Formats: sequence, structure tokens, C-alpha cells
Amino acid sequence: MTSSELPSVEELDAAYEDIARIHSEHLVQHGVVLPKRNSYKSTWLAMLHHHKRAVHKDEISEAVQREHPDAGKDQQVRHLKRDGWNIVSKQRGYHQLDDPYRPSQEFHNEQNRRRGRLGAKDFEEIKQAFGNRCATCGAREGEPDPRYGSDKVILQQGHQNPKKPSDETSNIIPQCQFCNRTYRDDFVFDDKGRVHAVADIRPVKRASEETQRKILDFLKKTLED
Repeated sequence: MTSSELPSVEELDAAYEDIARIHSEHLVQHGVVLPKRNSYKSTWLAMLHHHKRAVHKDEISEAVQREHPDAGKDQQVRHLKRDGWNIVSKQRGYHQLDDPYRPSQEFHNEQNRRRGRLGAKDFEEIKQAFGNRCATCGAREGEPDPRYGSDKVILQQGHQNPKKPSDETSNIIPQCQFCNRTYRDDFVFDDKGRVHAVADIRPVKRASEETQRKILDFLKKTLED
């Protein structure tokens, strides 16, 4: 497709205005994020809403590059799911805004889990918010963990940030005994139980010399700045 065959800027502006109206009427109360116009994401949404069909990412990338010449050629449209948009990948490279009037199911589930966790009064309610699964590896409580043979999963109170108080429910995530033992107090985790940052020097000590030198160079530059 050539640039002349793309929707005009005026057409994309109109599509964005309509999606903004839908967002204010149906999605804002669910926490779905509306990207600002003239951002990459706003063009992704406008393209999908304008066509109302599956659109190849190359076509979307071309529309973005028309507005932002320095933009990359491989726009990651699927990331709109993280903001709550109901994006469906029909086939390789093709994306569609399946239903603009409701948030994606993944986003809806994540919002419910987050609300459940923040409102939890004890560890049992925290586990329920995570579906009685390890936040880090997803292993279900009471079931055998395929990584460790017949040993059944026991959920323990892991600390999202080991440097913060351990008795605050907002700092507790459920971790199976295997993840809790492996990660110990070495890392900070995000709300989904994924490693977010280093909390101790131990992982650096275990790293290769090449990695340690990269860390050293980074710290020198950062601290000097």
C-alpha cells in the first residue's frame, strides 16, 4: 500500500474523535487509557476504528510514519491491549479493534485482580485475587508442579519489595515455595509478580564478568551524570 491509499489525516482525526467519544461513554469508567492525539497509539486506534476490519501492521506503521517520519517501521499494535483496548490478532501481522465498546477481557481480569488485591484484608484474600496461583510462575496451589515432580505447590507470602515492610498486604504477593526460595530477597517484583528490579547485590555477584563490567560502566556513567 502507498501513502496515497492511506486514510487522510482528516479521516483519521474523525475516527479518533469518534473513538474518544466511545471511550468517554463506555470505557473510561473501566480504567481504559485513551492515547493523546498525535501519539503513535492514537494513530493505531484511529486506523483500526476507521477501517473496522483487520489491518496489517505495515499499513498502520505507514500511517504513523506519515505523521512521525522518524517512527520505526514495526509498530507494536498489540500493546494497545495493555491499555484496555479489545484488540484481536486475526492472523499473523493483522490486528482488529473487535469491540470498541468494552475493554479487553485480559484488561478486565487484571483490573479485577488488582482491585481484589488492594482490598484484601489477609493472605487468603490475596491468594484469591491471584486465582490461587503463584504470581511469578502461575503454578496453582495444591497441584503438582511439573518442574519438581510430584511436589505439590504451597503458596507462601512473597514480598513484592523486600526493602518495604513485610506485614503490609500491599507488599505481599503469593509465591510458590519454589519461586520464593529461588528469588529470596534479591529482586523487586511488579504487580503481576514479574521481576522488576534488583534489590540486592547477590544477583550481580552471580553474573558473568562481562555483565558485571556492563553494570559497572552503567553505574559510572549514571553516577557521574
